[in-house]
Formats: sequence, structure tokens, C-alpha cells
Amino acid sequence: MTAWNTDRHLTQPYEWAEPVPLKTSLQRAREVFATLLNLLVFAFESVPLWWETLVAQFVTPSSKNISGQTALVTGGANGLGQSIAIALAKEGCNVAVVDVDETNARKTVASLRRYNVSAEAYKVDVSDYEAVRQLGRDVERDLGPVDILVNNAGILPTSFSQDALPSHIERSMGVNVLSSVWTTQTFIDSMIRRRKGHIVAISSIAGYIAPGWAKTYATTKFALRGFMDALEDDLYLRGQANHVHTTTVFPFAFNTRKQAISLLKASSGLTRLPIYEPAMLGETVVRAIKTNQRKVVVPEVLKPYQLSIYENLPIKIRQLLTRTMAQGEVKLVD
Repeated sequence: MTAWNTDRHLTQPYEWAEPVPLKTSLQRAREVFATLLNLLVFAFESVPLWWETLVAQFVTPSSKNISGQTALVTGGANGLGQSIAIALAKEGCNVAVVDVDETNARKTVASLRRYNVSAEAYKVDVSDYEAVRQLGRDVERDLGPVDILVNNAGILPTSFSQDALPSHIERSMGVNVLSSVWTTQTFIDSMIRRRKGHIVAISSIAGYIAPGWAKTYATTKFALRGFMDALEDDLYLRGQANHVHTTTVFPFAFNTRKQAISLLKASSGLTRLPIYEPAMLGETVVRAIKTNQRKVVVPEVLKPYQLSIYENLPIKIRQLLTRTMAQGEVKLVD
């Protein structure tokens, strides 16, 4: 039975809640006063926090030691996942490489062991909840508790028409989104219990700037961004934010899967889009882990807050900026 069909309340008939009583003018006035008072308290208490944030812009952040920790990288056999696994091994981390591509996962593990660390390959479909639960047991048996979880597994579109295929949409949701939920559920309790852990998600620049020719991919990356924001808040509410950290990564285009890169190069509207080598991302992710960065764009030419400004621009201005930077419109053909 799938994990999302086990709740009985989902099959119960819809029942309206009790009507909300109308508030008197006095009650509404009290609510407004309470809100203003809360905002005043917030403004006062936030002053040292704003000062701390400002000072941090001019100070090199302290770096934690992750040598000897156990890291798990989904989609770690190839591409960005492989570059992250290698960068972690260089830091002295023992690495679990999780991928459906068992052949290349084993090759990656062999290269990791050259750095005198322990490494194991696991053939797992991370969109399968039960398979991920079993993975948790296997990794703890072989390498010990997971300290660093890197949710990197993802499906990229390889043709423009693929975006409309139900099979592609469903598979993308499972691998790009649900897998991160399943792995987080599997490993977070141990991190909280040991008061030690770091959860990383590899989103995409498409998690802020949604390309119309890759709607499914953009949807999954927006969802992953939302999940990580909610996870961070959950850890804060549970009093664990100082022990279990999160990092969401937003990469630009990287030179990985041949079909995906060919698709980018075939898009007339993306002729100015630079393509970077994966090693850069691996190094940036490890640096973000060591300094507990909450969000990072790779390469670090932009900050996440700048992308937030972009997505909230008036639509015509945003479209003009996109067209100007991308040089033309995307050609929607295979």
C-alpha cells in the first residue's frame, strides 16, 4: 500500500466546520491593537538580528569540520550528484552513493575510496517509500547514521514535447519531489536524536524562474524549494534549528546529461545561457554545508533574495528582462 493512501480521513465525507461568529467593533479594534503591538515588539527585538546579518556580510563565516561524517547522496552515480560525492569524500566524509544506475554508482564508489574514506553503492528508486526506508536500514548497517543528506536525484526534460506526457509528469514528481520527502522522513529522526545533521536539496534556478517549455521540471523545483522552507521552519518550531541545518541549492545550467544539454543548446532563447562544469557545484555545496548557508545560487553571482525580487516584478517587466537576457524566444520544437 502506498504511503499516501493510508490515512482514513481522506475517505470520509466532507463536513463543514462551525460558522465563525461575527466580531464586534470592539473585538476588531482589540485585534488591530494587538497586531500593532506585536509589530512594535518585533521591530524592537529584530534590531540586533539585523545588525548581526549586516556584520555577517563582511565577516568570513566560521567553517565546521565534517571529516569522518557519513553523507548520503541521491542520484550520486553521475553528473552533479557525483561531483558532490567527490567533494564530500575530499573533505573526509564516508559516502553512500544512491542511484538506479548501479554500474556507474559502483564506479563512483571506487573513485571515492581513493580518498581513504568508506563508500558504498546502493541501487534504489528513491521515489519508492518502502525502498527508501530499507535504504535507511542498509546504510546505517554499512556506514553508520547519516549526518549529511543530499537530495540530488532528479529528472530533466530531454525534449520539448516530453513536458506534456503524463508518464514524464508523474515520474518527475516522484523523483524530484517525493524522494526528498521520503529520505528526510527516514533520516531526520536520527539527526534530531543525535542533535547533529544537515539536509541539502538540489533545486534549480528554475525553482525561482519558471521556463514555460519545462513546466513540469519547474513545478517540481518550486515544490522542493517550498518543502525545504517548511522543513527549516519545522526544525525551528521543534527547537532543533541549531543542531540540524538545511541548505537549498539553486544551480544554473551545468554540463551533465548529454540529452538535456542538447535541449538547452537547441533553444534559440537560451543562446546566452552559460553552462558550467559540475566540479564547481560540488565544491560550492560542500562549502555551503560547512558554513551552514541556508540558500545558495551556483555560481554565486546572484543571491536568492535577488531572484525573489525577479519573481515579484510586474509581469511585463519580468518578460522583457527574460527576453533581453535570453536573446529571443524559446523555439518550441523537438
